Amino acid sequence: MLAQYYLSIGESGLAAGTVFYFGYFTILGNMLVASAFLAPFAAGRGRFFERPGVRTAIAVYILVIAIVFHVLLRQLYHPVGLGWYVNLLLHYIMPPLYILDWVLFVPKQNLRFSQIPYWLIFPLAYATATLAHGALSGYYPYPFLDAGKYGYGRVLPNIAGLTGFFLLLSAGFVGVAKLPKRALAPGRGLG
Repeated sequence: MLAQYYLSIGESGLAAGTVFYFGYFTILGNMLVASAFLAPFAAGRGRFFERPGVRTAIAVYILVIAIVFHVLLRQLYHPVGLGWYVNLLLHYIMPPLYILDWVLFVPKQNLRFSQIPYWLIFPLAYATATLAHGALSGYYPYPFLDAGKYGYGRVLPNIAGLTGFFLLLSAGFVGVAKLPKRALAPGRGLG
């Protein structure tokens, strides 16, 4: 992530590069992944990023990041040099690595469907902040959020669709967590 920050400030200068850098959901989501990976090494108990609900929300975010990149953005973004490696890490390596970590190490017995609305707060706050910043600056980090170019009549349905996608994936994670442990045992299958 530091390499991506270096690339951002190199292209736009320190102030603008910092704003652009933190304007990407990909960066924020990967920062959450890094926080979750580093949480076990922090001092004290009851760490926020070790909570199963928080870890699951992050799994949803990073999965959305990967899917949205591959379906909507991959054809628009062709990095070279260091940017190619950063893109590989943020969109191809970290998402499956974190999902594997979730599958293997996150306690799932207390995950509830009632937690899902809380998991939607971060992406909805991001969308709101992005639209507000874009209205003031004219800069939107993703084309599907570009109200300046496409108008709110197209962008708000995009946000609604993405919110539904977050909701669907969140329900999927909770649903997987509720499967009987024996159904997930190696060699058993789900059928």
